[in-house]
Amino acid sequence: MGKGSSRVEWLERSTILRVVWGSRAFGTADADSDTDIRGVFIPPRPLLLGLGRFEQYEDAASDTVIYSLAKFVRLALTNNPNILDILWADDEDVLFIDEYGQRLRTSRDLFLSRQVAQTYAGYAASQIQRMETHYRWLHNPPDHQPTAAEFGAQPHPAGGVRFPNTHQERAFQSANKYWQNYQKWRANRNPERSALEEAHGYDTKHALHLLRLYRMGIEILREGVVRVKRPDAAWLRSVRAGRYSYPELMQLVASLQQELAAAEAQTTLPLQPDEAAINALLVALHWQALQSERFW
Repeated sequence: MGKGSSRVEWLERSTILRVVWGSRAFGTADADSDTDIRGVFIPPRPLLLGLGRFEQYEDAASDTVIYSLAKFVRLALTNNPNILDILWADDEDVLFIDEYGQRLRTSRDLFLSRQVAQTYAGYAASQIQRMETHYRWLHNPPDHQPTAAEFGAQPHPAGGVRFPNTHQERAFQSANKYWQNYQKWRANRNPERSALEEAHGYDTKHALHLLRLYRMGIEILREGVVRVKRPDAAWLRSVRAGRYSYPELMQLVASLQQELAAAEAQTTLPLQPDEAAINALLVALHWQALQSERFW
């Protein structure tokens, strides 16, 4: 089994690290923010050595995700921002840690590499794409569902329609998908995000996250440090409160993109994480766990 969401009786004793994650860890939470929990566990011996697998525990009700050590390490090797946030959680946000978790945390520098430039920029780009799409829907929404005829399609004697060329057919399919996504967005808009969009003309929560990602990526490349508890939290909260107009925000994004590229060019971080050292760490932690009755 790869994932689980129901109660797992051995999970608590197998957990080696548990931290506060997300907006409360960043220092950007408001009164309505959830408290997200993330962590790492070492599976009990039958799941570690046998045919069964259990790589991730999720509980939506408590906003909790706990990763197996092996999966966590694989994700950390890719410099996944969400995973690095767990490794570098501020001490005050560490809810539980044992000797295994401590050894993992003290070895965290092994994971950092120049890949940070791509992963943090990629996560920021996803926020930008969603924000830009919602901005278009807010200010220039489609007013009707596209028809095949608008793209040159003609009735076919055998039934259905025929487009003049594949380009027109693909354009129709793309327009129709855009319409369907717009309808889903309208029907399922998050009330909080909707209020932000109505007040400021764009989703300022997306703006907060993308600016945070760029700034964190730049810091890591320049200094080799992941600052989860944000020293710029007050500024980030002001971004969510509508500090910048949409054009001002996009100018700031362009500037940060240039900064990130310059930081990547000048960084002293290695091209890739030290995979051999990380693998040795994983083997050592698993071997140590196998000797302990706690993980039987």
